[in-house]
Amino acid sequence: MDRLHSDPWFLACPDFMIDWYQISCTSMVTANVTEAQAAKTLCNIWVVTNEALCLQWQEQVVEDDHLRAETQCLANEEQEHQQITLWVEDAATKADEQKKNHFKHLAIPMHPCPLANEEDVLVSDFALHKLDKGQYVELYYWTNLGLHDALTNYSGSKNCPHIFAFFTIYNIM
Repeated sequence: MDRLHSDPWFLACPDFMIDWYQISCTSMVTANVTEAQAAKTLCNIWVVTNEALCLQWQEQVVEDDHLRAETQCLANEEQEHQQITLWVEDAATKADEQKKNHFKHLAIPMHPCPLANEEDVLVSDFALHKLDKGQYVELYYWTNLGLHDALTNYSGSKNCPHIFAFFTIYNIM
């Protein structure tokens, strides 16, 4: 069945009595059929044909709607499939990232943070001079035992007239 390109409901029956249709009418004229009867017969044939075309147009519109709905459904399914595929790829990428950098993705425990306290920390002048010069200072000189050792060993030194200095630090933990 050929596809219709326009709606036949909007067509009007032509006047078969004009010169344009004269050949069609005269071929139907006989001794018992007049020209007006032939024009009426052609009009009836046109109406029956137009009604058949209207039915074909309705079927075509229903088929087009069905095809459009099916195409939309397939497009929606394809879009959903693409979204699921994208989600799976993202999940796999995140899982690989977590495997490679598992320390980066560890949960941070929520412990209450203590209030910052100001404390005076006693630091030996010996350790401060080494820090000012950019030299390495052993961690030992920041402990109580190291402070006591710096007090006893460097107390009579001429190079270190001030043995201890006070620093104010904020104790966060």
